[in-house]
This record gives sequence, structure tokens and C-alpha cells, in this order.
Amino acid sequence: MIAAAASSFVLGVFMCGLIIVSRRFRIDPDNIACPMASSLGDVVTLGILAGCAHGLLSYLESKLSLVLLILMILSVPFFAKSVWRNMYVRDLLFSGWSPIIFAMLISSFAGLVLERYVEQYNGLAMLTPILCGLAGNLGSIYASRISTCLHAGVKEEYKRVEWTLMLMNVPVQILFLFIIWLLNLGHLDYTFAFLVTYFLMSMVCTWLALKMGKSMTLIFWKYNYDPDNYVLPYLTAIIDVICTSLLVISFSWLTAYGYADLMADDTSAM
Repeated sequence: MIAAAASSFVLGVFMCGLIIVSRRFRIDPDNIACPMASSLGDVVTLGILAGCAHGLLSYLESKLSLVLLILMILSVPFFAKSVWRNMYVRDLLFSGWSPIIFAMLISSFAGLVLERYVEQYNGLAMLTPILCGLAGNLGSIYASRISTCLHAGVKEEYKRVEWTLMLMNVPVQILFLFIIWLLNLGHLDYTFAFLVTYFLMSMVCTWLALKMGKSMTLIFWKYNYDPDNYVLPYLTAIIDVICTSLLVISFSWLTAYGYADLMADDTSAM
């Protein structure tokens, strides 16, 4: 809980500063805010979680954990009052809870799939964050752009933006595959079938993320829900489940038909 609170504070301050700087230099925040939040969110949260765990481990049997828990609970009314006094964010006290909670539940399915197969296939743990992260980021950029256009009363050029974001996936995935092949990461079997299958799967995941981002944003807007509060949590959670499942299916298919040997050594020995 301390790590969650600390990472939320750090990321919140960073994102506010990033958007202010982007506006000052006339850069569209929709193009950089979501990817930065997603990537830095994972790194910062894991770092803070590791630091908190290391720092509090020696106090595991003491009363410190109870004292910290009570202090965090007592701080809730103070922060709630601060939010209530700010007219620009006052609505967040009553909205935005359900998408975060349900998105957390949906993401847990991706974690269950990964936990079930991560020791069975080589490279699965390395490829999953890249595949899910890139598709989710591109879909989030698209949804954020559409939401901004809806709030501003400006029409978005859907086809041009979709094709641009789809094409952005191509060089990034090619560069990523080249790097992991050059450094021989993940102990993968870099056959032609594996490379083509992974690339096609990444394009499918990106296409699904873009279409879902557009549809969900327009639907929530139609029913008077702010897409900024609802779409991004649901979209990233669903994309995590889809990408992780498709990656496991592709690994299983490539291994079963002999197109690539992706089984872990200890699993194949069994």
C-alpha cells in the first residue's frame, strides 16, 4: 500500500509536469502522455515496491506496519477534502472507481495465463510486456486523441490516424526482434515461422487495440461518460488478456507443429 501510494504520487506529479511542458512547447500531450505513463508506471512502481519491501522487511514483526496502515487510513479524509475543494477534479471522488476496479480484475486473467505458461515456454515473460505494452499504448493514444477531439468539438481523421499508428508498430517490432536476436535474449528459436507469426500477431493485436479504443471512446461519450476516466483502464486490461492469450496460443502452435522449439529445457526434459 505504501508503494502504491508513493508511485501514484510520483507518477501523478510527473504526468502533470509532462503535460504542462508539452503544451508549452506545442506538443500534443495525447501522443506522449499515455506511452510515458504506461512505461514509466511499470518501472517506477516495481522500483518503489522493491525499495519499500527491502526497507520494511526488517520491521516485519514490529508494530510499524500497523502504525503506517492507520496513518494512511487517517489521511484519506484530508486528501478527499483537498480534492473536493478543487473544482476541476472534484468529480473524480465519485467517478472513475468502477473502471479501475474492473480493469484490475480483468488484468488478473492475463496474470493467471502468464503464470500458467511462463515456465513452459522460453521467452514468454520477455515478449509479453512488449507485445501488450506496444498494442495498449497505441490504442491508448488513439482513444486519448478521439476523446480530446470530442471534448473540443473537433472531428478526428480516423483513417489517417489509424494507419499511422498501425505503421508505427512495424519498425518498433522489427527493431525489437533484431535486438533480441542480436543479443540472443530469451533463449528463443529464431526461425522464419516464429518471426512471421510474432509479427503478424503484433499487427493483429494493434489493430484490435485501435478498433476497440475507437469504439469504446465513442460509446462512452454517447452515454455521457467521460472516456478519459473509463476507456483507458478497460482498454489496456482487455488488451493485456488478448495479447497474452494469443502469444501463448502462437507458442503452442509453433511448438506443436515443429515450426519452432520454444519449450523450456526443463519442460521438454519432462
